[in-house]
Amino acid sequence: MLVQLRDISLSFPDKKILEDVSLTIYPGDRISLVGENGAGKTSLFRILKGLLAPDSGEVSLARGVRIGYLEQDFAGMDENPRRTCMEVALEPFESLVELERHIEHLAFELGEAGDRTSGLMADLGEAQQRFEVLGGYEFRARTQSTLMGLGLPELFWERRVSEMSAGQRVRLALARLLLEDHDLILFDEPTNHLDVPAREWLEGHLAGLDAAYVVASHDRRFLDAVSSKVGHLDRGKLTLYSGDYTAFRRQLRQAEEDGWRRYEKNRKLAKKLQRQAQDYQRWSDAGEKKKRGAADKGFIGHKAAKVMKRSLLARRRMEEAVENARTEKPFEKDAVKIEFGSSKGRSLMSAEDIVVGYSKEHPLTRELSLDLWAGDRLAILGPNGCGKTALLRTVLGEIPPLHGDVRLTPSSNIGYFDQDNRLVPPDVTALEAVLGTGRDETLIRTVMGRMGIRRETVNKKVAKLSSGERAKVLLAGLILGDNNLLVLDEPTNYLDIETQDTLLEALGDFPGGILFVSHDRYFVEELATETLTPGLT
Repeated sequence: MLVQLRDISLSFPDKKILEDVSLTIYPGDRISLVGENGAGKTSLFRILKGLLAPDSGEVSLARGVRIGYLEQDFAGMDENPRRTCMEVALEPFESLVELERHIEHLAFELGEAGDRTSGLMADLGEAQQRFEVLGGYEFRARTQSTLMGLGLPELFWERRVSEMSAGQRVRLALARLLLEDHDLILFDEPTNHLDVPAREWLEGHLAGLDAAYVVASHDRRFLDAVSSKVGHLDRGKLTLYSGDYTAFRRQLRQAEEDGWRRYEKNRKLAKKLQRQAQDYQRWSDAGEKKKRGAADKGFIGHKAAKVMKRSLLARRRMEEAVENARTEKPFEKDAVKIEFGSSKGRSLMSAEDIVVGYSKEHPLTRELSLDLWAGDRLAILGPNGCGKTALLRTVLGEIPPLHGDVRLTPSSNIGYFDQDNRLVPPDVTALEAVLGTGRDETLIRTVMGRMGIRRETVNKKVAKLSSGERAKVLLAGLILGDNNLLVLDEPTNYLDIETQDTLLEALGDFPGGILFVSHDRYFVEELATETLTPGLT
């Protein structure tokens, strides 16, 4: 046992997060932690790491256990941003770097040693032997391989941390974490800033990892590849399932079906007992009338009393069955039906021989041509840096093409999702932002609820929302807005899988065209009707 949680509970002022949660993590465990945004995954990680104290319950750690933690969107490198990418990545090998310098110093002294040659030779041999035993001849190659695997090639290695983007810093933090020695690693959304090649590299790396790990991610393909257990956080409760994510969804569906069967069985039993109780009551009433109208010497009264007793017993059984039917009704979300206008068959945009980039000296793509019609769902794929976002910005008219033409038809009405969620006005509430679509408020609140925007969030200012909450507000506005062309740049970043399913359902009914970028393989497979990979080749 590495870590054990017993009956952990945690509440915030506006919500109960965890309720009597128990979990034991053993050496070699590969656990995926899933649940809706706000279900408590990050809180559970922080409790496991010792950064957050639960309201009640017990946390037990094995003696000397080493726990690593990748926080969501936190690179943890602000203390000295002047360091380079390679200096940060080599931090886990600080003792080896020092030993390497010592060996170089001894070798230098040996060249000018004179009479001290034999002593320096002995010191150098001892240092080199220790260096080899500790992995000194492999650590730099390991570091370089890890950086390249996570999408940080050689051109980044001497770049200062302060000059790197937020996504690049998170990838660097992930690389450093993987190079450290841990018994248990907690990964909170490690795939958010990774393209498909980097995700696939990470899947392969985790397969050979000695440490146990718990990973929270919203990428189903990734979860299938890296988990042998799945912990499901739902309304404060944690349930552990065996198998990968697909097996978990199958077990969850089976449990839901079993729950509905029990519920329907109890409902039928309640109706049967209700009819039975009514029959006994009617017979009892009839017996009482008959008793009052005859000199029966106690026979009819005795019979009526027996019927009355049966009536009361049947009524109690009926009430118990009704209560069971009520308490065991499976949880179900409100159905949402959005009425979209028709735009089938319309041409929305076309691009002919366009070259995308920010300068003619350094184009990002070859010549590209595309046409988008209503009903099309065109996925822009490829590794980071191949020009995907630049292509979207060129279509939107934010940057001009380096060559060729982009034409939007006069009937095109564009809704744009930027991956940084900057397009939501910061000084309005979440509800006010979506009310701007002009839709009925009841429908708006229902859609926002289905998108996982909690009741207590709808009246918060957008400026105070998390990245995930802002993304959901923006997407709700796009779904309900008067758009016939949606341009979406990484729409699934920060969205839990349940919200992704809601989004896929809404986009499936959308009659217009969709041009989108995503590294989520399941999302692309479910939505795209065709794909395009930009780049220079």
